[in-house]
Order: sequence, then structure tokens, then C-alpha cells
Amino acid sequence: MNQPGLAVQQAMLAALAARTTLTSLLGGAHIYDELPRGATVPNVAFSAIETRDWSVADQKAHETFVALDVNSKSRSRAQVQSIIQEIETALDGAALILNGHNLVNLRCVFISATRQKAADYFTATMRFRAATEPQ
Repeated sequence: MNQPGLAVQQAMLAALAARTTLTSLLGGAHIYDELPRGATVPNVAFSAIETRDWSVADQKAHETFVALDVNSKSRSRAQVQSIIQEIETALDGAALILNGHNLVNLRCVFISATRQKAADYFTATMRFRAATEPQ
């Protein structure tokens, strides 16, 4: 059985890669587990995954927080906002199939779009919370 955080990440990655509107906005399947050097921009990369015990007396469970970084070189907020919208549409409330776990729910809990002043472009961070139980 996979660790729940890995199972959530794998399912999220597959859901994002399958969303043609998102890959069109990114100019290809530029969605990464780890951002490679020289990656094409715009892109989406998983940055942090934190899993916590969420068990009750008779049931093992976890909550996993997943952070996604959206990278752009656009001087306009519009590109980042469009990518954010597609990610949220693809994942918020999605009924993803996890390896070794049952997904109770998946919710977007935080979005921040920021202008990178030194480089004069926009980036964003999104955080999702996944509640899971073992199969």
C-alpha cells in the first residue's frame, strides 16, 4: 500500500495531465512532480506534501495537504488566473481513484497569486486538502 500522500499526488498528477484545457494553457503537459532545470514556462509543479494522522477511535484515516506552484513568465495576472481556474475545476471535489486508499474528499483550501517584483512576472501557490482512509 502506498503512503497516502504519494497516492494523492499520483492521482492529482494524472487528473491534471488528462485535462486538455490545462495542458493547452501550459503549451503542453508541463506538470511536474519535481520542477526540472530549464522547464518550459508556464508550468505546474508539486512543491510540498504534508500528511497528518486523522484517525478516530475505530478508523484509521489521514489528511494530506498538497501544494502546487504555478509558474509563469507573463507580466499579466490573466495567464496565472486561467491556469488556477483549470486546476481548481479539475481537482476541487474530484472523485479521484487512489492506490491503496479511499478518497473521502479533496478540496482547494488556499490560492495565492503573486507578482514576482524582481523578475516582473506572476506565480501562484495552491493548496489542497485530501481526506483519505485505507482500503
